[in-house]
Amino acid sequence: MLKLIHANDMNFNSVKNYYDSFTDKWKDLNCYAISHAQYGPNEYFDFVNTYENNLFYLVDEDKEDYIIGFGTIEDAKILDYHKDYLNAGNIGYGIRPNERKKGYGTMLLKLLLLECEKMGMYEVCISCLEENIGSKKIIINNNGLLEKEFFDDDSGQYALKFWIKLHPKIINRTKRLVKRLREDY
Repeated sequence: MLKLIHANDMNFNSVKNYYDSFTDKWKDLNCYAISHAQYGPNEYFDFVNTYENNLFYLVDEDKEDYIIGFGTIEDAKILDYHKDYLNAGNIGYGIRPNERKKGYGTMLLKLLLLECEKMGMYEVCISCLEENIGSKKIIINNNGLLEKEFFDDDSGQYALKFWIKLHPKIINRTKRLVKRLREDY
């Protein structure tokens, strides 16, 4: 069974092994916190505790020392900022190169969404490059709804921005209540 382990509870040697599994670290690793593993455990854990409080690793319960992937969650406080200004997202994730196309990405995002619910979030924003077919499928498999396509200045490529509603029943009831209140006034 797959599960998430918080970065602070993960063995550093496992993190370093995960970091080393990427040939092109800046292109494929996609996580600045994990890149600090190259500087040793103190630098890595200091960075995680200071800047990446919600970094998780996907592992198999039978093989916890082998990281399959990682996920990060940005706080719900910046959700309005995502809605209005950013073309980024609340969740970032990645899978070890030799473990891709095995369904781990879909499961990882599902587990990250459960963590978001625990944090009290009711929706999340996720984006991916348009050419990243795997990530697009992972998001859609987790009920991602496309908001827009945009040109990402940082990468110089087109990207997609999705939203995932975590509590659709509550959101629909809230929308109906707001509509009724507006009608009454």
